[in-house]
Amino acid sequence: MKLIELRGVGKSFGKNGILQDVNIIIEEGDIWGIIGRSGSGKTTLLNLIAGFLEPSSGEVLHSFKVTEGPKSMHANLHRIKDQIGYAPQHNSFYPKLTVMENLLHFGQLYNLPKETLQNNIKGLLQATELAIHQNKLAEHLSGGMQKRLDLACSLVHKPRILVLDEPTADLDSVLQKDIMNFLAQVNKQGVTLIIASHHLDLMEKVCNKVAIVHQGRVHSNGYLEEIRKPFLKDNFTISLSPGENKERFISILKTLPVDKIIDRQQHLIIHPKNILKTITGLLTMIQDENLYLHDLDIRRPSLDEIFETITQEK
Repeated sequence: MKLIELRGVGKSFGKNGILQDVNIIIEEGDIWGIIGRSGSGKTTLLNLIAGFLEPSSGEVLHSFKVTEGPKSMHANLHRIKDQIGYAPQHNSFYPKLTVMENLLHFGQLYNLPKETLQNNIKGLLQATELAIHQNKLAEHLSGGMQKRLDLACSLVHKPRILVLDEPTADLDSVLQKDIMNFLAQVNKQGVTLIIASHHLDLMEKVCNKVAIVHQGRVHSNGYLEEIRKPFLKDNFTISLSPGENKERFISILKTLPVDKIIDRQQHLIIHPKNILKTITGLLTMIQDENLYLHDLDIRRPSLDEIFETITQEK
């Protein structure tokens, strides 16, 4: 089911154009990854999706009610705010309130019945592992627990869509994975996610759809596998472990259509110009010279490599 659609959306602040001609459809159950370099317009795009900003051109429409046609997000935000959760990059909870007080405060903003709010909070405390900290001041929580509290505050009213701006910023790699795993579980509970992040390896594992923002436009958007397709032909990477024959393998590879050879001591990383010709030539020479190869792996381009290719374009 379609929940939000951006049709030819542009956004300017005065004479400063931030985004132009953005077309995205967000469907129920999606996990969207919004990626782009600093200043590319990611946060502006999130605020447009959430209805917090009005587009300068085009339309941002919502279809939360099946019985009604698409309606303006910005104009109807007062009617649909309980459908949306938003977690900004920087913590939005109150540091001088306890975990429980924060959750009660944010839940009361949505005028939830007392029993419903209490049940929502109970479930979130368990899901975020904050139950044992519920009477602790938010400022005394660890960085990872503070992030969990921030997410819990944005989920306390059980929104259908959760918009997140850099949810793993300033966290170590272990906590980053914990937060993304938690968000994946939130999605399984029926919450559609829109996540802006520069941790592309994590985004690739969690998101089913991606939008790449570059120079004020959404360069590519949709299912990750569809975005990857144009880059498959010439962007495979070959990893091989040559053992004691490394120098001979390097000599062989230099005679093949290879763009780059990276020596990582125990293995070589090869960026071929033509994957088929490179693999065929390599295997032929291995057989002809009776060489032993410990390991060979062909890897398709990662989201990070696709992103680098797109954002290097003029």
